[in-house]
Amino acid sequence: MRRTLSNRIINKGLGCLLFLCVLALPSYPFASFFKERPIRQGSVEFSMGSYNMNEPRFDAVYPGGGRILGVSISSALVSNVNFYLEIKAYQRKGALTFTKEKTEFILVPISLGMRYIFPFGLINPYAGAGLDFYFYYENNPIGTVLNYANGYHFLGGVYFQLHKKIPLLINLKVKHTSARAKENDVKIQLGGVEYSASLAFVF
Repeated sequence: MRRTLSNRIINKGLGCLLFLCVLALPSYPFASFFKERPIRQGSVEFSMGSYNMNEPRFDAVYPGGGRILGVSISSALVSNVNFYLEIKAYQRKGALTFTKEKTEFILVPISLGMRYIFPFGLINPYAGAGLDFYFYYENNPIGTVLNYANGYHFLGGVYFQLHKKIPLLINLKVKHTSARAKENDVKIQLGGVEYSASLAFVF
């Protein structure tokens, strides 16, 4: 219960922070201070956040959201258009609904997409979309499942540039994914909402 409450507080806090940053952009006093692109050639990022599936049946077995960890790389294509590749890991442990036996679930999302970064200076918002490949594994006394599902996503966030000469950015991101799996003629929504923060090393 405490973990669920803390996840909600973190999610709402990140969402509000991103919203306030976007609202503040038109009046930002340093908007013209930086002329260079925040990511000139590419970046390597290490992220941590929370992930909540849009599947009530999943919540019944694995209550509350969970932590998601990942690494991503990006490459500048044209101007401020970036290509990105994300690989993440999400693990949950729970109990079966009726027997209360232990069950484990592991999800490895791989995302490919493109985004546009608005170079406003110290605050650089971005938006993008792409495709997803969800590899998942579940193990419990009923059986073991190893499979994958395809999907798509939309994302938005803000890069904070600490200093012009320091190749380090802080990234706050919100991502919504839709990925449907099918097991025994039953469709399961593996997609959901992700709130994350990451440290980006740019070059």
